[in-house]
This record gives sequence, C-alpha cells and structure tokens, in this order.
Amino acid sequence: MHILTCFQIGKTSSLVLTLSGVLKDILLVFASMFLFKDPVTPLQAFGYAIALGGLVYYKLGGEKLKEYLGQGSMKWQEFGHTRPVLRKLMVFAAVVIGMFLVLGSLGPRYAPDSTNQVYNGIGKLIGDKAV
Repeated sequence: MHILTCFQIGKTSSLVLTLSGVLKDILLVFASMFLFKDPVTPLQAFGYAIALGGLVYYKLGGEKLKEYLGQGSMKWQEFGHTRPVLRKLMVFAAVVIGMFLVLGSLGPRYAPDSTNQVYNGIGKLIGDKAV
C-alpha cells in the first residue's frame, strides 16, 4: 500500500493524495447511504456538496469550468428551442422532486416499528393471550 502512495505522490503531488482521500471518504458515505440506509443530515449533505465542488474546481480550473458551464447553458437554450414542452416538463419534475426531498427530510427520521403491530394483529386473530 505504501508503494502506491509513494508512486502517487511522486507522479502528482501530496495535494492530489489528500484530495483523493476526500473523494474516497465521500464515496464511502454514499455507499453506506445506499447499501446500509444510514441517515445523512442536510448539514452533512451540504458539506459533502462543498467538498465535491472543490474537487471539481481543482480538477478543471476556473477557466475550464466557465467554458463547460457556458457550453451547458447554450445546449440547454438550444434544447428549449427544439423541445420546449419537454424542457418545461423536466424543470417541473426537478422542482417536484426537490420539494419531496426537502419536505421528506423535515418528517420523522424513523418509522414506527410496524413488525410489532403485525405480530400483535396476528396474535389477536389467533386468540393469543400474550398480546
């Protein structure tokens, strides 16, 4: 493992090693969110977004990032001229999904334990006295 680290530092810089560690940490958090359903607070998500934005800015640089954003803006305008209804539908869908994400994060974090309710309901049906 140390040989790979020395090779990476020799070919790039120690900053790249640090930034790749940050990217690895963010990927681990995303994996735990999707595989193990670990909760992430909005503040944590905001922090991860800042870290990813910094990585993209470091990788592309300011000028290249402005160039890509300009190209994306031109493509979005062109798409609006060729398919205006689909563009409006996409914006509407993005707003609705955003609302569900924001409003869903304001709800309770954990659902009540429904398995006990199911077992109690079955117990009542079969006449179990321990319910």
